[in-house]
Amino acid sequence: MAQPAVSAADSIRSLKDDDAVFRAFDSYPWVKDKSFMSGLNAILGDPNSPNPQGSPADMATHARIFYYSQRIGVTIDFSNYQSWLSKNPTHQPPDILPEQYKPAEQQQPATLDWQKAAPKADLYIDRKAAAAASSQSGDQPAYPMAFAEMIKLLQEGKEVPGIKQIPNTVIRDPSVKPVGSRTVPKKPWERDTAPAADTYRIGSLDTEFPPVDSITTEEA
Repeated sequence: MAQPAVSAADSIRSLKDDDAVFRAFDSYPWVKDKSFMSGLNAILGDPNSPNPQGSPADMATHARIFYYSQRIGVTIDFSNYQSWLSKNPTHQPPDILPEQYKPAEQQQPATLDWQKAAPKADLYIDRKAAAAASSQSGDQPAYPMAFAEMIKLLQEGKEVPGIKQIPNTVIRDPSVKPVGSRTVPKKPWERDTAPAADTYRIGSLDTEFPPVDSITTEEA
């Protein structure tokens, strides 16, 4: 004798694993069920008036749970279902909310960790407040200073606190000479007395570097 065919509802009721139960719950053709969608609109009420029962999304979930229990005979626990959704972020529950009940999507870029840790400084500077602070503290600007103010000081050629000033000219060390002060060591074959003919060569050398200004004038 042939066994009677198992209905879809019977196969769903036989599920024991929570993952399978919740996936079957979300796989129900909610949007195609006109009876459910008609009842959902009645439950949500006026989209322009806040509902004290909860958010439209939570109310829609409770409506699904109630309808599913009556239609299929399987009871879904709201808290366990919400916890399962949080543990399965890649799973998308069915989109059954009418457009007028959906919240306005406000997509904002995520803030990186280094941006959260960065010091907060306004790019806008109140010129009156800056002038008052300058008169009280002299030529030293207030700290911390905004990036825009730092650019302004650099463009005006003013000193920026915290930035080391590097001169645009070469400053020579007076202790450094073109000719060394130490005696050149003698070669193994040289005698104790140096030839007199070599002394004029040393005397013809400059013992000092020429001034920087004279080099700049000659190059110009």
